[in-house]
Amino acid sequence: MIGSGKSTTAERLAAKLIESGATARAFNEAADDHPVRTRSVDRLLGKEEGPSGAYAAEQWNALAQRCANATGTTIVESTFLQNTVMPHFIDGAPRAVVEDVFADVAARLAPAAPLLVYLRPSDVSHAIRRVHAERGEPWSSRNYAFVSACAWARRRGLSGERAVVELYREWERVVDGLLPEIDSLVVVDPQRDWTAALTEIHVAVRVAGAYPS
Repeated sequence: MIGSGKSTTAERLAAKLIESGATARAFNEAADDHPVRTRSVDRLLGKEEGPSGAYAAEQWNALAQRCANATGTTIVESTFLQNTVMPHFIDGAPRAVVEDVFADVAARLAPAAPLLVYLRPSDVSHAIRRVHAERGEPWSSRNYAFVSACAWARRRGLSGERAVVELYREWERVVDGLLPEIDSLVVVDPQRDWTAALTEIHVAVRVAGAYPS
C-alpha cells in the first residue's frame, strides 16, 4: 500500500545484507536501470508511453535468469504487486484476471526462488490518513483524484478518501488469496519497529537461501 514503507525497507534491507557480508542491490521503482519497466511507473514519472514490447512480461524471465546466474540478493521495490498486478485490479478487471497476472509473474520468477515481502498496515484508514498528512499537497489531491477516477471506484460510486480506503481494504482481501501461491512474508506496520521488521525480513531471506549464512 502507499506509504507502507516499501522504499525504506528495500534500502535498509540492502544495507543490512551488505553489512552482514552479502551482496545486495535494491532497485527503487523509479531507478533508470530498473530491470523491469512498467506502464504504471512511466505514468507516475510523466514519461512517454514506451515503444511496442516495452512492458513485456518476458522482462520477468530475464530478471529471474539474471538472479539465478548471479550471487547476492536483488530487491525490486513495488514492481511486482503494486505496479504490475494491482493496476488490473484498479482498472476493474475480474478477480480471475488479477490472479492470472499474479500467477504468470510468479511462474516466470520461479527459477530465481523469489521471496515476496508484503508490508501490511494494521489499520488501512489510519495508514491512508497518515501518508496523506506526511506527503501533503499536491500529492494528496492527485492521489485522491487518481483513485476516484479509476474504474474500480467509479463502479462503486466512491470518491476522495473513502475511495482510497475502500480500494485498499478490498485489495488486502485479494492479496490474502495471492500470497499462499508464492514464498512470502507478511510484515505488519514495519514503521512501529524498523529494527525488528528488518531483522525478521533478514532472517527470512537467509532461510529462503538467497545468500549463504
